[in-house]
Amino acid sequence: MFLQWFWIYFPIVVTFGITMLTAHALIPSMVNTGHLPEATQKLRIPLTMFAALLFAAGAVVLILGVNAELDVRAIWDRVFI
Repeated sequence: MFLQWFWIYFPIVVTFGITMLTAHALIPSMVNTGHLPEATQKLRIPLTMFAALLFAAGAVVLILGVNAELDVRAIWDRVFI
């Protein structure tokens, strides 16, 4: 179960990072340089909300993954061989 939670956690964290990068670095920079219209700034709020949802999901999956790792440790003392 630990490995399953890890593989669920990984894309959530990567998507969170890309979403935050887009909302708070790429969009403002491209609007300031004129590559995107000013109306694109309105996308930042929904992207930030989506990132907050991903953060919450990542926290839940991380807690479940740690719990699964503790179950493995009860059976076998070396988790990472």
